[in-house]
Amino acid sequence: MLDLPTLLLLLTVTVTFQGLIWLLVWATQRHLYELRFIAAGFIIFAGGLLLQSFHGYVSPPALLITYNYCIHIGAVLITHGLARFLGQRGNPPLMLACIATTVLFWPAAIAIAPENIAVRIIASDTIATVLVGYMMLSVGRDRSQPSVLRWFTFGLFATDLIALNARTVVALLHYDNQAMLLTNAVQSWYFFYFNIFITGLFLSLLLMVGVRLSADLRRKNEALSDEVAQRSRLQDRLTASLDAEKALHEEQHQLLRMVTHEFRTPLAIIDRAAEMIDVVLDEKTDTVTRRLASIREAVQRLLQLTDRFLNTERRSDALLQPERIDIPALFDIVARHFDGMDAAPRLRFAADASLPYYWGDLDMLATVLINLIDNAVKYSPEDSAIDIVAQAAPDAILLSVTDRGIGIPPAEAGLIGRRFFRASNTKPATGTGLGLHNARQLLDYHHGRLSLQPGPAGGTIATVYLPLPGPAPAISEAIPA
Repeated sequence: MLDLPTLLLLLTVTVTFQGLIWLLVWATQRHLYELRFIAAGFIIFAGGLLLQSFHGYVSPPALLITYNYCIHIGAVLITHGLARFLGQRGNPPLMLACIATTVLFWPAAIAIAPENIAVRIIASDTIATVLVGYMMLSVGRDRSQPSVLRWFTFGLFATDLIALNARTVVALLHYDNQAMLLTNAVQSWYFFYFNIFITGLFLSLLLMVGVRLSADLRRKNEALSDEVAQRSRLQDRLTASLDAEKALHEEQHQLLRMVTHEFRTPLAIIDRAAEMIDVVLDEKTDTVTRRLASIREAVQRLLQLTDRFLNTERRSDALLQPERIDIPALFDIVARHFDGMDAAPRLRFAADASLPYYWGDLDMLATVLINLIDNAVKYSPEDSAIDIVAQAAPDAILLSVTDRGIGIPPAEAGLIGRRFFRASNTKPATGTGLGLHNARQLLDYHHGRLSLQPGPAGGTIATVYLPLPGPAPAISEAIPA
């Protein structure tokens, strides 16, 4: 003989453990948010069974209403959670209708016919039948789970419908015999079956969760594989682009080597011609002598730069050749370059007496100043002075070239110095837009910088910032003899 209180207690423990297990599963798999409905449903359902196991069908009205509320609301949450877990929207109006029916029916039934157990059993089974029928519909609509598992779950719900209908038939047959409905024999078999049913439902749901996690993992693996394949394709394209860039870079270097090498011939001819002129002229004025010397010096400087750019293709440290530079001596070299030109009288050089020595490449810095002065000469009136000033700054030397020329349009200040860019207020035949760009490139070797600012009386102030002590050579080379 089955003992009803023992079965109710066993069922309560079973449902409680299942609710806690679903709560733990949801806590570890938060993306399966539908499990929170199922976990809450099992826990609330277990609370109702616990109250019923202690008090049975003959209980105080408030307690009777409370545990029936818990049982039916828990069943509604489980039904809604299953539908959501299977990827369906569920049927909120139907769920709300079941809750409303429960809330309204039980107080009315207790108030009107407190001793009529049959009507409470029939009403409870009717609500349970609706919920189980909807769960069968949710499982039947699903295509995400294996067909064997779906059919097993569908059959499990079908057996529960049979058990509910059998209990309803018994209640109808013994509607006038309330004592018969209260016997253990009538209720024990149903709760014995329900214990089996709830365990089977738990196993079905557990298998469904396993299938869902396996499908999610498979989708993540496929997405990861697609991402790896896409990254591999991107890497192949990037490699091809880098190879093309290297080929283009090598072609540019080859062209630069060829052009630089070809510069040597005309430069040698110019140097030879200046030497021959100096030899064949019987009477030479000081101006002619200085001019020929300036030409030969400029040619030698260009030849040295050409050789250096050719050597840097073979040796990375061949380009920059630092030495100890006296800034006034640097000004003398630059002044000799313009000696004999029309612009020479306009150049005014000034250097602080307290300037320290600077370690740098003399040819490069001379080229920077020559380019800046050449720009100042081209873009300023022929009768205006150009000031070239060297002064000391904290941990640096400042070289400035100030003109009174056309200046730089404010809107184009950020573009000046780009390769081949020329300001809109310049004449078409006055330059190529490479002077300032080359100056900045040469200053980069010295970790210096060039700034262009408008002058107080118009024109432009080009300031070269050279950090001290400069790109000095090794210590043994830096110590003067």
